[in-house]
Amino acid sequence: MKTRLTLVAAASLLAAANGASAAPTAAGTLITNQASATYTDSTGTKTVQSNVVTTTVQQVASLNINNGTAKSGAAGTQVVFAHSVTNTGNGPDTFALTQTNSGALALTGVVFYLDADGNGAADNATPVTTTGQLAPGATYRFVAVATLAAGATTGATNTMQVKATSGFNGSVSATSTDTTTVGAGAIMDITANAYGPTAPGNGQGPEATAMETKLTTAGAMTSFVIYLNNTGGSPDTFTLAASTDVNFGGAPLPAGWTVVFKDANGQVITNATVAAGANVKVTAEVTPAAGTAPGTTDIWFRAQSTTNGAISDRIHEAVTVVAGESLLELVKTQALDADCNGTPEGEFTKDQITAAPGACIRYQIVATNKGLTTINAVVITDNVPANTTYHTGAAAQTLLGSILAPVTAGLVSTVSATGFNLAPNESNTLNFGVKINP
Repeated sequence: MKTRLTLVAAASLLAAANGASAAPTAAGTLITNQASATYTDSTGTKTVQSNVVTTTVQQVASLNINNGTAKSGAAGTQVVFAHSVTNTGNGPDTFALTQTNSGALALTGVVFYLDADGNGAADNATPVTTTGQLAPGATYRFVAVATLAAGATTGATNTMQVKATSGFNGSVSATSTDTTTVGAGAIMDITANAYGPTAPGNGQGPEATAMETKLTTAGAMTSFVIYLNNTGGSPDTFTLAASTDVNFGGAPLPAGWTVVFKDANGQVITNATVAAGANVKVTAEVTPAAGTAPGTTDIWFRAQSTTNGAISDRIHEAVTVVAGESLLELVKTQALDADCNGTPEGEFTKDQITAAPGACIRYQIVATNKGLTTINAVVITDNVPANTTYHTGAAAQTLLGSILAPVTAGLVSTVSATGFNLAPNESNTLNFGVKINP
């Protein structure tokens, strides 16, 4: 009699199936195995089962930490490095966070903070030294904040090792390397209405006289456009402030006065971040108190670094409060008319523009009655700048009154809109062009 025996190993089939998954088998998982055999005897085919054996999967610690980054910063300022730790083990684990740093540049006060949303900024001011318990596959995000030593030499570097160590198995850890180089610091210079070397207020330090004087009435808002220019080698964030004291001591403003800062989108701000070599436009809205007596008040706007208070600048402006019966506001803007066809290529702006010799510039002057009564016999006058001639190809225009300008381009020294009245809140616009001498 022949007996044929077939053995089937269930474990091998199970292993092949599990091999397709990249996720680690969870700690505590029970792996059971039972073999079977079939055979044939004189009575037919028979099957027998072996006993069942069981294996418990042990916990294995494993983790991953993101690659480090390289940054530069000015002496005495802070640098922030974003990090994340992922539990790649097969069981819950807690990871301790530590750091060591070395190099010619010393980093002081290194602290870790939670960054749950991963935006690279601390969520709060509570230091952390551990990730807390992380489930398998979970990620903990945090930032390392360090201060560059004051007086650090430009070009000096530091290497910081950020380390995460498993609480389940202290021999398992991962590190990330951050590099810091001392760069040239931020330098702040505030200018009025424009930016660049010819802008009013260019150069650090408060000016002896006001760059602009704005007219308003008691309780009525007037605004100043200023530019925060970072001419240094590092980005920085600057706190904005206003005061009628050049030294910003005591009460910043007279009782009842307010100043509101807004960004280029009209959003209220209290600080602004300026990249190295860049500028940011800010509008300062000043409202004198109701009942303010007529007169001129000097006011200074300041931008001061949030990381190094010595990095700051102030610009000198002034507000003149006049009697409420009459107040004329005059605003001038410009736009490039490159082909001199009388139609600007872009919008009118107070900002500095560039133009080639032979191109035209269109000027727009808007006079608005901000007072309470009609004002009469208004005359708007503007000078034709040096190195330009009046553009007769697109003659001056005014909505009200008449234009006073010689016809011959070379003889024009001024352009005027004359003989008109303005009711309260009414405006008149004077437009004309000049051609840059080729």
